[in-house]
Amino acid sequence: MSFSDGPKIIENGKIAAKIKIDELTALRERQIKKPTDFKVENTPDSLQINLIYFEGLKNYTISYALGKLKLKPFEKVSYDRFISGTNNLVATNNFDSFTYKLVPSTYDGIQGYDLYTEMVETKKTASIKFGLHYDGLYKSALLANVTKTQLLFKNDVLSLDLIMGDNVRYNFEYYIDKGFYWSVGVKSRYNEFNKGVAASALLTPEQLAIAGVNQLGVKVTDLTNKIFLQTQYENDLTLTLGAEHKRYKITTETVISSSSENNTVFDKSDYVSAFANLRFDSFDNRYFPNNGIYFNSDFNFYGYSSDFNKDFSEFSVLKADLGYAYSFSSKFSANLFVEAGAKIGAGDNTYLNFVLGGYAGNFINNFESFYGYDYLSIPGNSFLKGTLDVDYEIFNKHHITLAANYANVANDLFSSEDIEWFSIPNYSGYAVGYGIETFLGPIEAKYTFSP
Repeated sequence: MSFSDGPKIIENGKIAAKIKIDELTALRERQIKKPTDFKVENTPDSLQINLIYFEGLKNYTISYALGKLKLKPFEKVSYDRFISGTNNLVATNNFDSFTYKLVPSTYDGIQGYDLYTEMVETKKTASIKFGLHYDGLYKSALLANVTKTQLLFKNDVLSLDLIMGDNVRYNFEYYIDKGFYWSVGVKSRYNEFNKGVAASALLTPEQLAIAGVNQLGVKVTDLTNKIFLQTQYENDLTLTLGAEHKRYKITTETVISSSSENNTVFDKSDYVSAFANLRFDSFDNRYFPNNGIYFNSDFNFYGYSSDFNKDFSEFSVLKADLGYAYSFSSKFSANLFVEAGAKIGAGDNTYLNFVLGGYAGNFINNFESFYGYDYLSIPGNSFLKGTLDVDYEIFNKHHITLAANYANVANDLFSSEDIEWFSIPNYSGYAVGYGIETFLGPIEAKYTFSP
């Protein structure tokens, strides 16, 4: 028998049953027990969680477990959010096993369920990972990550990324995770790269006139240190407040200011700022999302600088991203992103302006991706950008992607009285890509172009 012949077999069965319909009807009448009518009840789309019990917690706090579950006692949550929370707890890799059961309960007349959890904490508190990386800005690199949990406290984690290659980098983070309560952390990172960029991205109009060039080969070094507080609200919403120190240096050998020097230094300043970040992320996949909403907003107020160029004035940087992913089928999805940013104040100082171009997933400062243009080639102190990505999963974890992005970038873009920022985009670019989800992380190749 072939399953592909199913429709034909069913049709032949119907014909045979019609021939013997009288005998089949008489057989039904001779049945002593009548068929049972089954009533199918609709499954509710939410759960009322009353009390939450944890068994097996020894080295982690209850606040940590609740924060990872994204649940609080005596609240009503959707099934999707409940499952998302349990998956989030398991994804920490801090537990070898996790099971739960829901027991009906009533408190103050409210019917719901008590959540009983059982977990076995992993005995491994340290790990080391290696990887390879390449992109057009930082070039090739060998990556090493060291992660250690429970270093000083029950619910802390230390992570150190070391990147060795064409450009040396590191990223350090220490975080004490208190779930829904205020958590505290420190971060430190160092980045460097050499790249030919648009001269207008770094020079003031006066410097441009003196240099007389359109492109500069620059070396950028950035050391950034942060201390911050972070709290988590419902539905994957986090608020972060903190202070930042940045040491920023930009040099070039394209333009030499005097014969006794090997390079020209455009900036060599320390900046101190206060910052705030509000983030909501319900994407089901970080790199190839099928469903969900993403929102991220950053605000920095730069109140101090060592002022290498003697032209510093207080300024602010505001940036926001909004994304939406929708799945048309199990294989076909699309996501739409809208991004905007503005630098307020600072006069003619171009350092820490927005600069678009190239493709990468972890830019620093106000550098932004833009398909179809080289890295750091579209400068301005404000921008508005839209991106549409279409993803087709040809087979499991293999993706073909098509993308289009459009942008308006200019100085003081949003101060225009005739709403020029909402006009036909000045820049456009497109990309065709192939991506693979591997146990080491995603591997992507993209071909980008601009008309």
